[in-house]
Amino acid sequence: MHIAILVRRLREGMGYEDFVKAWYPDKGFGFASGRGPIVATSVADPREIVTVALFELKPGEEMDAAMERIAEQEAVRHDRIEQVIESTSLRGLYEANEEFDFASDESVAAGRPDYVERS
Repeated sequence: MHIAILVRRLREGMGYEDFVKAWYPDKGFGFASGRGPIVATSVADPREIVTVALFELKPGEEMDAAMERIAEQEAVRHDRIEQVIESTSLRGLYEANEEFDFASDESVAAGRPDYVERS
């Protein structure tokens, strides 16, 4: 599982809907599977937008090949996005190690990795 995270600041006078109109893709990315993207607005600053996407590459596909495959459509989309954002403060691509559930005492206990000491 891979995770893409971007934190962007909207231009003065631009809002969430302006961002989504520019950001929303014309077609799918062709990944094996995924969740999201999730789009969030900062509770402290409505001009700060975070996008988080979780995705799996196609079997046998390398990240470089996947990025090359979607480069043309991403260039068009990012040209649109540039019209509504002031800056991008974080652009990260990560490989997930683990996913945890901290919703309840039971889920914390059940999901605790063996390498984490129990209290």
